[in-house]
Amino acid sequence: MKMNKNIKINSLVFVIAALIYACTDRIDISTDDAPPRLVIYGYITTDKTAHSIKITRSGSYFATTPPEGISGAIVKIRNSKEEYLLPEDPDTPGLYVTDADVAGVEGETYTLYVAVDFDGQMEEYTASSYLPYPVEIDKIDLKESDYFDDRIDVLFYGRLPDESDDNYLSFHTYRNNIALTDSLINFSVVDGEYIEKKELEAVRCTRLKQDEERSTLVKGDVVTLRVDAITKEYHDFVMNAQSELYGSNPIFSGPPANIQTNITAVRSGNDIPISGFFTAYSSKQASTVW
Repeated sequence: MKMNKNIKINSLVFVIAALIYACTDRIDISTDDAPPRLVIYGYITTDKTAHSIKITRSGSYFATTPPEGISGAIVKIRNSKEEYLLPEDPDTPGLYVTDADVAGVEGETYTLYVAVDFDGQMEEYTASSYLPYPVEIDKIDLKESDYFDDRIDVLFYGRLPDESDDNYLSFHTYRNNIALTDSLINFSVVDGEYIEKKELEAVRCTRLKQDEERSTLVKGDVVTLRVDAITKEYHDFVMNAQSELYGSNPIFSGPPANIQTNITAVRSGNDIPISGFFTAYSSKQASTVW
């Protein structure tokens, strides 16, 4: 019996040694640039504001400059009743904006149309998104975390819309009108399986780190929470993008893949790789003072 135990231990040591050796073996990775991709990203919301669509050409993996904006495109957004033409911002190549008095309507489906010259000829692309009904916000509250000494919880009290059974939400926090979750990797999204009832009480949306200057609260600071009702497709896009940005977990899981997109080619002479997303969402917000 003792001999068998030793054999098992020795076998385990051999396997570990083999794995260590394999993990330290030299691997040559090609860093040649992939072909540039057409990237289309934008949205329309229930806010009355100038909504935007950004059209860019992806750069090199090691590039230190922003992606190149593509000018001269024809960009339209329409629903069942209206159509908006988005002219290009004269100061920002590749940025196309609506008039400032445009607001999306909940319950409508919005379709994006883009005609753009990416490789010497005009190509046409489209995407569609339903605009969900908004949540109702009664109030938000701030509370020192029960689990972390250097965190303050942002709590949400409200109600999910009666018109929707499947609810997907995105939370965005501001301190004195400065966004604290202003990049895709920091977006906080939840799906309907997490939200089990219509009435929501003290739902923790985010934690403000008090050891970071941008989110440290002082007396009199105004904290604003924006709650967006989003589609399942956009929820999945954000989760997929965050997964690729954070990296694979566990470490030996599958290789990265292109992040999903709902942009499709209507007319394209060449097989142009495309990324990005078009979505519609409703938005409500509330504020409180620390």
